[in-house]
Amino acid sequence: TYGYQISNPPYGGKWEKSKDAVKKEHDEKGFSGRFGAGLPRISDGQLLFVQHMVSKMRSPEEGGGRISVFLNGSPLFTGAAGSSESEIRRYLIEHDMVEAIVAMPNDFFFNTGIATYIWVITNSKAEDRKGKVQLINANNIFTKMRKSLGSKRKEFSSEQIEKIVSLYEAFENADSKLSKVLDND
Repeated sequence: TYGYQISNPPYGGKWEKSKDAVKKEHDEKGFSGRFGAGLPRISDGQLLFVQHMVSKMRSPEEGGGRISVFLNGSPLFTGAAGSSESEIRRYLIEHDMVEAIVAMPNDFFFNTGIATYIWVITNSKAEDRKGKVQLINANNIFTKMRKSLGSKRKEFSSEQIEKIVSLYEAFENADSKLSKVLDND
């Protein structure tokens, strides 16, 4: 088991070569295996990757685990209510594992100009974060590169990284913030 995991699984990676083994584990082991929450469409295995990582997190009793995973928009937006993708997202949210989602600038990665997101997943949220998901829009925080590297045209300066981290660290209880506003009326 791991305390920290960082990953960038392939976007839109088909998992048909592993279909039989993955489906067998899902059917036979359910939640005692890696893929109990569901099996996403065969054309995109990002949520399988996420479930695999979740299964490898250190237990909360041993200090818990944290994952930072770079995903495209598919795991966030694909699948209607009741679909496997929706059920996997539901599992992560109902088990209070999604701590933050950071929207990254387009044209940030070498091989793709599409929208990407960093999901921060944990099984040991701080008390003030329980029951909440922090959304950080870093889409407009970037420096244009002087020379493109494939599709990569944007990057972060050290100061911009510090700004994004400070947004994450400055997390406030939305209820107390709202009550402060209401108390001032």
